[in-house]
Amino acid sequence: MNTTQLKRFATEARKILLQGVAHRMEGLGFDLKTGAPSEKPQLLGGGAVFMGKVVSESFYNRWMSLFDSIRHRGVRDVAEGAAYTWFNRLIAIRILSKQGFISPVLQYESEDIHIPLIVSEARHGRMPEMNERTRKELDELLNDDSKTNEQFALLIVAFCHSNPIINRCFGAITDYTELLLPQDILREGGYVDMLNHTPFISDEDYGSSTLIGWLYQFYISDRKDEVFAKKGKYDADEIAPATQIFTPEWIVEYMVQNTIGRSYLDNNPYAADDLTPKWKYLVDQAQRDDDHICHFDNLEDLRFADLGCGSGHIVGYMFEVLFDLYLYEGYSRREAVEHILKENLTGVDIDQRAKQLATFALLLKACQKDKSFADAKIMPNILDMPDPFTDDKANEDNIIREQCSHFILGNDTTVLNEIVDAIKLMDDAKTLGSIMKFNISERTRNILQVRLEDYEQQNIIPDDIKKMMPYVRVILALTEKYTALVMNPPYMGSSRFDSVLSKYVKDNYPAGKADLFSVFMLVAKDRLVHNGKFAMINMQSWMFLSSFEQLRKDLLDTMQIDSMLHLGPHTFDELSGEVVQNTAFVVSNINDADNPECIGTYYRLVDGKNCADKENMFLENHDGNVDGAKAYYPNVKQKDFEKVPGCPMVYWLSEKYISLFGTRELPKLLSVREGLITADNQRFLRLWFEPNFNSINFNCCSSEESEYLKEMWYPYNKAGSYRKWYGCRNFIVNWQNNGEEIKDFKDSKGKPRSRPQNTDTYFKVCFSWSNITSGPLAFRYFEQGFIYDGCANAAFPKKDCDIFYILGYSNTKVVKEFKGILNPTMHFNPGDYENLPFKNNCNIKLSNITKDNIIISKLDWDAHETSWDFAENPLVAIMKLAEGEEPITSEEETDGSKQGNQCYSTEKTMVSQQEPDGFAKENRHAEAADATEASLCDDRHTIVERPSHDSVTTVAQFCDDRHASLQQPCNGITKPLYDDYNALVNSLQGLCNPADGVTTHGSTLELCVNAFESLWTARFMQLHANEEELNRQFIDIYGLQDELTPDVPLDEITILQQGEISIE
Repeated sequence: MNTTQLKRFATEARKILLQGVAHRMEGLGFDLKTGAPSEKPQLLGGGAVFMGKVVSESFYNRWMSLFDSIRHRGVRDVAEGAAYTWFNRLIAIRILSKQGFISPVLQYESEDIHIPLIVSEARHGRMPEMNERTRKELDELLNDDSKTNEQFALLIVAFCHSNPIINRCFGAITDYTELLLPQDILREGGYVDMLNHTPFISDEDYGSSTLIGWLYQFYISDRKDEVFAKKGKYDADEIAPATQIFTPEWIVEYMVQNTIGRSYLDNNPYAADDLTPKWKYLVDQAQRDDDHICHFDNLEDLRFADLGCGSGHIVGYMFEVLFDLYLYEGYSRREAVEHILKENLTGVDIDQRAKQLATFALLLKACQKDKSFADAKIMPNILDMPDPFTDDKANEDNIIREQCSHFILGNDTTVLNEIVDAIKLMDDAKTLGSIMKFNISERTRNILQVRLEDYEQQNIIPDDIKKMMPYVRVILALTEKYTALVMNPPYMGSSRFDSVLSKYVKDNYPAGKADLFSVFMLVAKDRLVHNGKFAMINMQSWMFLSSFEQLRKDLLDTMQIDSMLHLGPHTFDELSGEVVQNTAFVVSNINDADNPECIGTYYRLVDGKNCADKENMFLENHDGNVDGAKAYYPNVKQKDFEKVPGCPMVYWLSEKYISLFGTRELPKLLSVREGLITADNQRFLRLWFEPNFNSINFNCCSSEESEYLKEMWYPYNKAGSYRKWYGCRNFIVNWQNNGEEIKDFKDSKGKPRSRPQNTDTYFKVCFSWSNITSGPLAFRYFEQGFIYDGCANAAFPKKDCDIFYILGYSNTKVVKEFKGILNPTMHFNPGDYENLPFKNNCNIKLSNITKDNIIISKLDWDAHETSWDFAENPLVAIMKLAEGEEPITSEEETDGSKQGNQCYSTEKTMVSQQEPDGFAKENRHAEAADATEASLCDDRHTIVERPSHDSVTTVAQFCDDRHASLQQPCNGITKPLYDDYNALVNSLQGLCNPADGVTTHGSTLELCVNAFESLWTARFMQLHANEEELNRQFIDIYGLQDELTPDVPLDEITILQQGEISIE
């Protein structure tokens, strides 16, 4: 299917139908904003008068029903419902006609006469079954050929009611919906015209039972976007559009083949040669002991379900596999279909519309196998959530108890109490859905099962019994023990839970409370028979994040992971970006996780660029890695996961890596914390150049000190873009009087909105990184004076800790690799960092390389006007030097405005002396409780450039030598060639002002540009060399020479990010 074309069709159809329904509402007198009618029809002698015209009594009744619905639900909800009703009914009719199950009622009479056949046939006396009232109304309309639209409305409603598939799958059309049939639905370019002439849906598409599901997903895509844009909790009616996503076909096949298919082969290994050729996504698995197999005698005894079935894609393929198994065992086609629909398959969804589509898709499959099922007398067991049983909450117990007693034909108190509690829980069924737990005994369940089966055999069912049946069906479905469950559950983080859902999940599924998909993992575990299987595709976050650690431990201790497709980003081609990263897996309910047989097969498909690419990677490496690929990981012992902190699912890890996680010393050396959450950054943050510069304090030592300082604004580390070593210093925060205004920021109920956490670490020396990143991590140094953000995790040195050695380690490929092990998601939390392996082999050489990297990065950061330490453009400064002028220092540039803030360092474009031990002093003063303001100012790392390579005498030679002799020792700190400013100054001045007055090396500008490029190329290459040296040293320290290389791509050097010069 061309899903792009289908999306265009569905979204355009929705737009056309909604506009048509809105115009129809206006024509019926309703204000589209308020829902108020301009007038109401008045009953008058067997008819009614409306807008000066005589109308039928049936029109009056339908209009009043519409009025009541708008009053209770609102204009938008009613319009959406009516538009969708016409969308799905007409597309379903089109599908049935294309597959030959009904006549082509929507097809035009001819290419020239655009009148649907259902109208043409009626004008010749051939019409669908309808009641006498409708027939009489239609006869009157048929006398006037100009009323084609009105004729079509009555006929299509009658057809939907009379056709068993449409009627049983979608239910009766509400009495007012036919009033809202767009009057232009038959016009050229209208919805019926789109169905007859669309280039977006091929005949092959119409032959697929998944077509209507794809169209539903795309139809609600605009609504999904609206819900995603909403901040805060999701309402019950927003859960379905927010969580609906159509599972790729090959992943559905993988999950079903490795649950239903594998369960059958475990019991019938002789059938492998006959069946496995059709199951190309089946993962090879050694025959298990009898104790680890889910045994069965007959196919009819097996129970399979999707408890979040959506539009029925997964249950549809489950049907196909079961059908093949029945035929393999010698059943007839009709017997196979009947057993599947009546005994084997169950689907449950929170959304009524999804339930209708799943029912239609499954019944369509049944009809494709045997047309006799077109009478819809045997229906798929697809359920949705019922409405609250009664609105009378004061008497709810008594009302339900009386109905239950009538239903079970008894008054057993224990049984009735259990059923009453279950039905009362379903007051929140539209929010909780399949995660509801019913405390129903086996005895009570058997009573309900027997009574339901008895009632379903009756031709006439009393209304009170009929009312109970949906509740009983849900209770039975959610207390069944299944042979296998296959699902793509809803993905919804706990921050989106409303109060009802949040409380229920915390009370009943604490290990899965972080997301709705993890709750469904626990639901699946609870609902399986012993040795049963469940398969899911969900978010990969449960494999790594600390918030799912207990879930992982429970799963690893009590179940066996048979296989996994680690999919990563771009699994769903309809979703852009890398926020949704997925994994698909199959788990067996084998409570023997310590058994040596507890091994699984894993496929690493994260590098696939799209869904098809991932599928090809799986198939190419299905039984082993091909052409050096690293996709296939067989015989992985899941107990090894527990050897890594937090039990991440690091299936690709070698024994060497696993052994390193025994060396974790970082918590002894650092305090790693999350910072300030203001809850309103627009209010409390500013870019540093927005307020008066004198209102910013750059030297605060602690939160306590800020109570006595007059300034309002303080430097704020707000994480930022990918930049290592130094930078991302753009923001300031209002922390006047120790953050008084932020701390007092409350909601309307007096509850604090902001979260000023870990305030004892504010303003302290640290290094920091962004908690959220789609690329590599970047660790940056921050001297004293900064508050840090909740998304800017920070590590603060404890006593005797060399912060520069650890910072250098943090920016290496070694940590990048460890990060991918501990948490290969977009997050890297303080707990993840503390779990990094670390050997405290402090080395002054490596610390000095780190300091050098900070210096280079600071020079680059301060070379731009976005830095508060910017003094002068470096090229301008070089030109001044060439003319013998002194460049502007930052103090001169600000004209004294930093007096009182002098300890905040600036890049002095040219200074004549160096404080080589500035970093060490700064680190010491961070530990010193009695540091004075003067010492703090002195200890700010003043960047200096002093000559260290006297042999450079000309600019030309400087350019030629920029890659040679890059490092010279200088007071214990590596000092590269780029510091040789005196030589540069002499060369420039000599070339630009030669003694003989003759310039032979081009213009001054050209010489200065060349000098600028040479200078920054040398700095860049020095930083590159330093980073590779850090990689080399730490790779050796951790013994990873066979795993990693020290190479650093040039695009990972994070200076010159604005394209100042090109480095190749």
